[in-house]
Amino acid sequence: MRIAFLLLAAITLTSSASVAGEASHKGKGLTVTLVADVTAVQSGKSFYAGLLIRHERGYHTYWKNPGLAGVATRLEWLLPEGWKAGEIEWPEPEKVKMASINTHGYEKDTILQVKITPPAKLDKTVTLKTKASWMCCAKSCHPGFTDLELGLPVAENAPASKLATRMSSERTQYPVKVSGWKFTAVREDQMIILSGQPDGDAVKVPEAPQFFPADNMICSHPEQPWTTDGRGFTAKLTASEFPPKDQSVLRGLLVGKGGWNAGDKRAVEIEVPVTRK
Repeated sequence: MRIAFLLLAAITLTSSASVAGEASHKGKGLTVTLVADVTAVQSGKSFYAGLLIRHERGYHTYWKNPGLAGVATRLEWLLPEGWKAGEIEWPEPEKVKMASINTHGYEKDTILQVKITPPAKLDKTVTLKTKASWMCCAKSCHPGFTDLELGLPVAENAPASKLATRMSSERTQYPVKVSGWKFTAVREDQMIILSGQPDGDAVKVPEAPQFFPADNMICSHPEQPWTTDGRGFTAKLTASEFPPKDQSVLRGLLVGKGGWNAGDKRAVEIEVPVTRK
């Protein structure tokens, strides 16, 4: 059985202390805080709220696809009637280790942001509530969960919070759809060979490239050998033993210093049909 399944089962059996009504909670290896980019709410005007995760040294939490081990952080919103909460807008992950296993997650402090849209009519104050759950790992793993609340007044103006600039800046760096490249993905037994060629001479392969699969098509643990001719690249990716039902498309992020024809962004999204040799 995949390691992540065992860890997910553990999260239902292991509880970290939770204090309803408080915006922060300290768990093993981390502190989580419910934050927003505004200090007040305007009727019908969207804003961003999210989970600020401060990791202790050596600890990490997980991306939406943790890889071979781990469980993604989750937010279950409990909002007043008429409110809407979007999905987590995930920043690019990094390679992290659960013991000796390579996985996908975050060691640096991270804000997992969600777009919140209030209804056209509001009361004088509102309380944002979310149930947060996570897996925080170093040499060992520690599942946790807590209820968090954040009260915000309703006003005609919505002044920015202290975190607004940081949250906005981080959103500008979120992965975008790739452009200016042509890709192929070929299945050869337990390997998927991903190749890319830029449309123009000005596009270069970034330094230290890495592919992060959006599902379990590719195993997170093995190294990814990359070769380049100075323009295009070929990467040898090890297929997972626990693949998704749909194995016809390779989905995920290309990450690397220097951009992929995407300005200063480090990560781009790709979807490449998989053929068999």
